[in-house]
Amino acid sequence: MTEPMVKSKVLPTYLVVDTSSSMKPQEQLLNDTVDHVFDVLGNSPRVSEFAHISIVTFNTDTHVVLAMADIDQVSQLPMIRCGGSTNYGRMFQVVKQRIDADIDDLRNLGRAVLRPAVFILTDGAPMDKNWAGDFSALTDKGFRRRPHIISYGFGNANAAVLGKIATKAAYLATEVDNEKEAIVSMLTSLLNTLVTSANSQELRIPDQVDGYTRVPIEYVD
Repeated sequence: MTEPMVKSKVLPTYLVVDTSSSMKPQEQLLNDTVDHVFDVLGNSPRVSEFAHISIVTFNTDTHVVLAMADIDQVSQLPMIRCGGSTNYGRMFQVVKQRIDADIDDLRNLGRAVLRPAVFILTDGAPMDKNWAGDFSALTDKGFRRRPHIISYGFGNANAAVLGKIATKAAYLATEVDNEKEAIVSMLTSLLNTLVTSANSQELRIPDQVDGYTRVPIEYVD
């Protein structure tokens, strides 16, 4: 009798980056650091097998910079460009749409798909006022594919807002000297999270992030 094949697990991971005009001075650093993270992950077969990644940027509009991809199949990353205002609502809409499409694609590949993980990096407060409904739709318990959301804020980011847009953990940069340190520390945290999660075959959130303070979250899944 043939035993049923065990499906390999995959964690759909979304790196969601605020690319409003306030991030413009950090544009090159952001691109270089994201490139470095992908290089490291691509050289770790266990991680690249476990985590597939998409990059979404948001400012006045939202852009899928990198569609959900097997990390070791990404030969070159598109450039991230900064400009415009900080709008949350459209970003939450696009992330929800992409989760639905991406999970279908991964299941069609025969993978056992874990609940998605969304890592949000922002340096400011939202300019749009009606984003809460879009966040609620993304995280509603009636949406079976609702993601785990981890938020990171620096610069003019607001702790209360970071807590409202997170479901697993929220971090505010309070002990860094500049934006460069905040960005590098956040992306290093993402890297370490994926390595740890791949080893345990489930999402593992860090208790601490260098230079950041953990802030209370308002929504608990």
